[in-house]
Amino acid sequence: MADPAATRTQARIAGIWLLSRVAVFVIAAVTVRQVLTGSSPVAGFIDSWNLWETPWYASIAQHGYPGPGDFVYNTAYFPGLALLMVAGSWVGLVPAATGLIVSFFAGLAAALALGRLTELVGGRAEYGVLAWVVAPTAVFLAAPWSEALFAGLAFWAWVLAKRQAWVLAGVMAGFAALTRINGLFLAVALVVLFLLHRPRNWARGTALLIPFAVVAGHFAYLHAATGSWTEWFDVQAEKWDRHLTDPVHAFLNTYNMIFTFSGTGAPSSRFVMEIAAAALLLALGVVILVMRWWAEAVYVLLTVASLVTSTFYYSIPRAAVLLFPVWMLLGLWMTRHRWFRIAYLCVAIPFLALVVVRFLQGQWIS
Repeated sequence: MADPAATRTQARIAGIWLLSRVAVFVIAAVTVRQVLTGSSPVAGFIDSWNLWETPWYASIAQHGYPGPGDFVYNTAYFPGLALLMVAGSWVGLVPAATGLIVSFFAGLAAALALGRLTELVGGRAEYGVLAWVVAPTAVFLAAPWSEALFAGLAFWAWVLAKRQAWVLAGVMAGFAALTRINGLFLAVALVVLFLLHRPRNWARGTALLIPFAVVAGHFAYLHAATGSWTEWFDVQAEKWDRHLTDPVHAFLNTYNMIFTFSGTGAPSSRFVMEIAAAALLLALGVVILVMRWWAEAVYVLLTVASLVTSTFYYSIPRAAVLLFPVWMLLGLWMTRHRWFRIAYLCVAIPFLALVVVRFLQGQWIS
């Protein structure tokens, strides 16, 4: 029989997720209210989310790799979300609509998993979820992008691994790896978690190799489509100027872009936030390490390391929504310290509202 207390907790988490989505979509609707007065307000609202990455995934769904015109660079994106957009087209949905639906339900799944993970470290399930859904960059959990889909798969992979269900964890991580390159960092952390466990079931543990095989298979597919084994890396460098760089030069490049990016000499808040996010995530990763959450620290610190060794910092605040150990930690602190809970919500909620507005206004919010 189902545990009544667990059922109530899951209902509260679902309620938190639903209320947070309602709030985000209401703010979005107010921001783009001019498109809601036409003959098809629903279509106008959906189209208002068709920004930046959504057309890239749509190009994969409609044309495959590589796409036409500038979408020749769509090889920078993994196919997980695009495959679901193909499925959505079978029932008449445009890619942005499919993406919004996927993000809603995948985000709900991720929230339920995050609640369980927060409880495992001694926090209240609701607080870990609350910290996550009101984070300033949680707009990406609503957008028709791949963040919510990855989270829904990756968070549950970790829950299953903590239960020692290694085969299912490997399968879920494999699907996550089909969605974003971050699946590799998750895979390494899962291997660490397995190695820390005693006794080890090596036969079942081999399933944790699935995400590595998925990424290798995807790169092999790109090779067949483009003739290059390094296509994913080449596109990152050619289109977005993202090269492997030592962390010192990466920081200096990002710092200099605060003053040079706008072209007018006005400081760019975008790169200030990139540096601040990098410092915050690094600090939280160290805290997680000190707390001896070894495997979780590997996932966070590998992710941060990949972001701070690029030519310049790019989308670091956005990447935070993928790092479930961070939200487990903040949920634990919110459970233990009422003052922290109040302070976090007072700061996070207004910033989330601002980011949603700016995002729907067409401003690149990373």
